[in-house]
Amino acid sequence: MTARTTSTASRLGPFDLGALVYLGAVWGAAFLFVRVASPEVGPVWTAEIRIALAGLAIAAFIGPRRVWALRRHAVKLAVIGATFSAIPFSLLAFATLTLPGSLASLLMATTPLFTAMIAMAWLGQRPTGRVVAGLAIGFGAVAVLLGGDAKAIGPATLVAFGAGLVAALSYAVAGTYVRRKADGIPPIDLAAGQLLAGSIVLLPVAFLTGAPRVPATDGIVSLALLALVSTAIAWPVYFRMSERTNATTASTPTFLVPMFGMLWGGLVLGEAIGAELVAGFGLTMLSMVLVMPLPLGAIGSRLAVAAHLRRPPSARRPDDQLQPASGPSQPGSASCPGAWISAPIGMDGSGSRRIVRRSASS
Repeated sequence: MTARTTSTASRLGPFDLGALVYLGAVWGAAFLFVRVASPEVGPVWTAEIRIALAGLAIAAFIGPRRVWALRRHAVKLAVIGATFSAIPFSLLAFATLTLPGSLASLLMATTPLFTAMIAMAWLGQRPTGRVVAGLAIGFGAVAVLLGGDAKAIGPATLVAFGAGLVAALSYAVAGTYVRRKADGIPPIDLAAGQLLAGSIVLLPVAFLTGAPRVPATDGIVSLALLALVSTAIAWPVYFRMSERTNATTASTPTFLVPMFGMLWGGLVLGEAIGAELVAGFGLTMLSMVLVMPLPLGAIGSRLAVAAHLRRPPSARRPDDQLQPASGPSQPGSASCPGAWISAPIGMDGSGSRRIVRRSASS
């Protein structure tokens, strides 16, 4: 991963927004796969098989030469593999043996809260009031999605609940560590290296739990989907997004996990989708707008330009014109009538345009 300036890393493009939704969807589906596979092969073996298969799949894609070149980052990859894969995957697989699905998903949504606190202490980041409000609304969205399950927490679930919170904390520590220590490692190479390292770290622990049980067909399918869709494809996407954004923004897909967890439960398991899903979706979107540095001004300017240019010439006012905010005369300016002028304006200076009024005499 290459180092980036703060201004560049704070911008979000279509890829980043799409990645957020994709990660929320496939990580939400991971809870379905884990709930099927974990009782059949055991929680630690579920995590080990998931990590190993995903790591081997990415390694086969990038080739042995690039995998071998990662050996100089062995210590970093071992730390990342343990904190990003081995520890949280095992703890979440264990937690889903006991906790309701919506409650297990809730624990993932605490990751941005942990990340914001760790980033303050470790990276010196100071969250604005907008970010704090967004995090609070995001946590409230998860509480809405949780529904009545939060009241069902009893003594028997406390250990599993604690395991899930430690998993979320592990994700937060790992995400911050990656931003601090993983510069220079391409995202897909980082994904392969940390998964392979994580599988090596976890393998002795898996053997200590006993031999893995042979899963049924549904368990095999769940493990394959868990390893390939929710891990092998998801991790390179995540690391690429993490390279382009800040630590708190990169952790916001976990706000979408509970929503998608309930959605997949309704579609696959026939669970009811009630008003809490709709309300939670709205609150989640609001939290993402507040937490993430969306270039709202530039987006609005581009929409205005698009709407203006879609109008037929006969419907346009004669004093409407696209005009640069500043700069010398250029083709398409007053000296070149009939053409539109682009102007780099907006919050991110990304070349968006604006419509301005010019008097007929100008």
